[in-house]
Amino acid sequence: MLKVLIADDEPYVREGIKNIVPWEEVGFYVCGEGSDGDDTYNKICKLDPDLVLIDIKMPGKIGLDVIKESIDNGFKGKFVIISGYSDFEYAKVAIKYGVKSYLLKPIDEDELYDIAVNLRNEIEEEKNKLRNIEKQKDYVKEYSLSQLMLGKKVEDYEELTNSLDYSSYSVALILNYDEKTKNENLIELESCIKQKLSNLNGIEVCKVKDKVAILFCDVNSNHSFNILNSINKEINKCLKGRIFVTVGQEVSSIDDILLSYNTANELMKSRFLFLNEEILTTERIREISKKRFLLEEMDIINKICTYVEIGECGKIKELLKGLAELIQSKFYTEDEIKVLVTKNCLEFYDKIKSDYEIDKNLILDNEVIIKEIYSTESLKEIIDILEKRLINVSKVISLNSSDKSIKRIVKYIEKNYYTDLKLELLAEIFNYNSAYLGKVFKGHTGMSFNTYLDNIRIEQAKKLLMEDNIKVYQVCEKVGYKNIDYFHSKFKKYVGLSPLNYNKQIELGKFKELV
Repeated sequence: MLKVLIADDEPYVREGIKNIVPWEEVGFYVCGEGSDGDDTYNKICKLDPDLVLIDIKMPGKIGLDVIKESIDNGFKGKFVIISGYSDFEYAKVAIKYGVKSYLLKPIDEDELYDIAVNLRNEIEEEKNKLRNIEKQKDYVKEYSLSQLMLGKKVEDYEELTNSLDYSSYSVALILNYDEKTKNENLIELESCIKQKLSNLNGIEVCKVKDKVAILFCDVNSNHSFNILNSINKEINKCLKGRIFVTVGQEVSSIDDILLSYNTANELMKSRFLFLNEEILTTERIREISKKRFLLEEMDIINKICTYVEIGECGKIKELLKGLAELIQSKFYTEDEIKVLVTKNCLEFYDKIKSDYEIDKNLILDNEVIIKEIYSTESLKEIIDILEKRLINVSKVISLNSSDKSIKRIVKYIEKNYYTDLKLELLAEIFNYNSAYLGKVFKGHTGMSFNTYLDNIRIEQAKKLLMEDNIKVYQVCEKVGYKNIDYFHSKFKKYVGLSPLNYNKQIELGKFKELV
C-alpha cells in the first residue's frame, strides 16, 4: 500500500482531508501529518511518502519551499497543493516543480478522490517500470558475474568492477545433485537463496551452468560459513532434492574470482567422498591432506575381515570409519572406491562361504553386491552399507561357529602376530577364561600360546631377512618384538643362528647362485 502525508497548519483541515477520501480503498494509508513547513519537510525526509498533500502558506517554510528543498534532496514522491489562494504565480511555480494538482479550499471530495486514484495508478506504473529496470540491471550484472567466473569476456567489465570494489572475494557453489529434480529446481534454488540473503551486504548471487554461485565480498570465512549453514537449513525445508556446497579459496582481486570459482568447482568433483560434510571448503581439504595414517587401506580391510570373523562389531565400526578417512585423505575417485570395495567384498564373501556353514540367503549374490555398491551416491553410503552387511554376517558367524572358536583364534594370531598379543587379551576378545583358553589352545595346536606366537614371528622374520635393504632392528619391529636383544635370543633359539648370521648365509647363497 502507498503512503500519503497530509500537511496543513490547521488540525481540523488535516482531519477533514483524512476523512474526506477512503484512503485505504484508493490504495493509500496516512503515514503522518505535517503541522508547519519545517515539520512537514522533516516528515518527508523521515517517512518518504509516495504522495504529499500540502498547504502553501504554513508557519516556517512555505509550501513551495518545502517542495523545492524536498526535490533538491532527492525526494521522488508526488505533490498536490491544497490552498485557499488561487494566485497564478503560485500555480506557475508549482508547475515548475512538477506538482501534480492545485486544489482550492474548500476541497471537492470527488475531485480529490479522482486525483488520488490517478496518482496511485501513475505511481504504481512508475514503480513497476523502476522494478523492471532494476531487474534488468540485476540480470545483466548476474550474467556478467557468471561470465567473469567462467573466465569469459565481460562487455560491461568496468561497470561490474566498479560495483564490486572490495578487498577480498570468495565463491561458494551450491549444487542440487538430485538428477530427477535439479533442472526444475535450479531457478527455485536461486530464488530461495536470494530471498534468504536479500538483507545482507557484500553478497551477490547468480546461476553458473547447473549450479548457483554466491560471491562473498569482504565477508570473513567464519561468517560466510554460518551464512551457508543457514541457507542449507532453509533449502532443506522448502525445496525438493538434495544440495552440496563448496567454497573456493579467498582472493584479493576481482580478476581472480575465476580462481576462487575454479577451486570451488574442483571441490565439487569430490562430492562422492565428502557428501556428508554438506559444506566443503579448501581449508577442510588441507586439513584432511595433512592427516597421517599408520595403516594402508588393505591393512585396514584385512583387520575388518578378521574382526568380522571374531564378532567384534565395535571394532568393525571403528575400522570402517578409519577406512573412510584414509580414502578421503587419498582423494580416490568414485570409480576407484567402488572397485576397491566391490573387489574386497566379493573376495571376503567367497571366503566366508567356504570357511563357514552359513545359510546362503544371508550372503548376498555377487550381482546384488555389485548393484548395491554401484548405486550409492557417496562414500558414507557405502560405509553404512558395509557396516550393516558385515555386522550381520559377523553375528551369524558368532552364533553358528562355536565349534571353530580355536581355529578363529589361531587365524586371529596369524593376522595380528606383529601386535602386542597376550593370552589374556585373546581370552577377553573371545570370552574365555585365560587359564582354560591356554589348555584348549595347547590341545589344539600342540604348543603353548607363547611358543606358537614365537614360531609365527620367527618364520615371518626369516622371510623379511631375505629381502634386500632391510635392517635387523626393522625386522624385529615388524614381527612384534619390542626389544632387539630379546629378538636375537628368540631367533637363535628357533633357527640356530643369530639374525645377522642368517642374513649372511642368505647373501652367500645368492652369491653362489650367481657364480
